[in-house]
Amino acid sequence: MFSFFTNIRNRLYDAEIIKQVRSPFPVISIGNISVGGTGKTPCTLMIARMFRDLQIPISLLSSGYKRIGKGIVTIVRNKHLIPTIDPATVGDEVYLHAVSGLYNTVLSCQPKYKGLAEFTTPILIDDGFQHRKIYRDIDIVLINSKDLHDELLPIGRLRESQSALSRADIIICTDDTPEELIRNYMNEQAVFAKVKIHMGTPYTLDKQVDTVLIEKPPIMAVAGIANPERFLQTLLDNGYNVQHTHWFEDHAVYSESDIHLMCHEAKEKEVSIIAITEKDAVKLRDHGNLFHKYDIQLLVIPIQAELIQGKQQVQELLLSICSQYSV
Repeated sequence: MFSFFTNIRNRLYDAEIIKQVRSPFPVISIGNISVGGTGKTPCTLMIARMFRDLQIPISLLSSGYKRIGKGIVTIVRNKHLIPTIDPATVGDEVYLHAVSGLYNTVLSCQPKYKGLAEFTTPILIDDGFQHRKIYRDIDIVLINSKDLHDELLPIGRLRESQSALSRADIIICTDDTPEELIRNYMNEQAVFAKVKIHMGTPYTLDKQVDTVLIEKPPIMAVAGIANPERFLQTLLDNGYNVQHTHWFEDHAVYSESDIHLMCHEAKEKEVSIIAITEKDAVKLRDHGNLFHKYDIQLLVIPIQAELIQGKQQVQELLLSICSQYSV
């Protein structure tokens, strides 16, 4: 049944029976065909950095998944973060984008198309592949081996079948799946690229770098993300001595009782350092004093994406659409 309605919807858009909303500025969507934990945030930030390096201003449009705010919420305007905005109001992932300093404008809006008129630069749409109401100049889709063998919701994790990949202009593989397997689903003109997802340089919440980054003492890992096991594996692969883990639900909103709980657990395991993701860091930074009372240090583990194949082709396609907006 899910497949039936998805196919009908796509056919209506393909036949232009359902009309799309167009922006006067180029729109680049970054998405996938599955739900949760696919590396979309680091890959979107990677594309934003690519625009920065190409000296093309870029903005971000996101639904602000699991946010408590309503309507159109401006988070960044003219590269300035709105100080009254918090992660819970707009969504933790979009707030992480906002504090990166990479965007001219950042909006949280559901449905996304209602925010198009607010932009004055080319636009990145976060998680936009299924949001077909907006016309896209470029569709970037992330894919991995599991997506190629999974099934549609509710049995599996797929929002669309693998055949939907034929709509993509750029396919970015996030693991070691051979290119020829993915090419079977791509249109002939599409660009194939591959990224390496790796750990960046860790930092503490107050951005102080000290011996914890070098000596790697025992730590506790805490995360409220879709795939915490991958976070744990990243820590282990980079030589961290993980004594204990505590996983919260994806997009968790942390209360003071949650913080007391994780600090008590850390003390029980005789560790004084808690490793967290950047997505969790934007929600925990205002509670720094509480961690300080327990003599607990938060170590933020950034996850970054780097194109290791197809970078030139991706840049050329982005330039072909957005070069007139370079500064």
